[in-house]
Amino acid sequence: MVRRIAALGLGATLLIAGCSSATSTTAVSASPSASGFTYKSVSVSGPFGQKPVLLIGDDLQGLLPFMGNNGVPDLVVKDVIVGNGPTATSTSHVSVNYVGRTAKTKHTFDSSWSRGKTFDYVPQDLKFAAFKEGVVGMKVGGRRLIVVPAALGFGDNPPANSGVRPGETLVFVIDLQSVS
Repeated sequence: MVRRIAALGLGATLLIAGCSSATSTTAVSASPSASGFTYKSVSVSGPFGQKPVLLIGDDLQGLLPFMGNNGVPDLVVKDVIVGNGPTATSTSHVSVNYVGRTAKTKHTFDSSWSRGKTFDYVPQDLKFAAFKEGVVGMKVGGRRLIVVPAALGFGDNPPANSGVRPGETLVFVIDLQSVS
């Protein structure tokens, strides 16, 4: 709790209520210098281009999956920092930095920042929702929070030795570095 309060004190924090599908995003700040953001029980802070501070509250797993109109779990996509560069499309070649954590155990299971190398790909070429749908519409210089219900992530069959439990909700923060 103390860490959450400290993170929220780092900058302006905005509480976004409600759910979102992958096709709609909520702009939180038009400034790439935004330093704090909260969605449900997830807070993200830190400047674009640097590994974010990502705090996950105990109640996040219980809030998901969010159901869309068709009864299928929705990918939650929220802009933390709205970029001002070119926009990513499904056919763009993108370069991103990201961190992925589990919602229940809060385990960081993957991070390009930790490897010191961006992840470069074409969204339509991937099957994983966070990277396939989560960056489309994003502008270079932007940061997004993406919450992936298990049905759109690893489901009941996460990769061996990943630290991800079956049925686990995943939380990503992605910075869009470039689009070509």
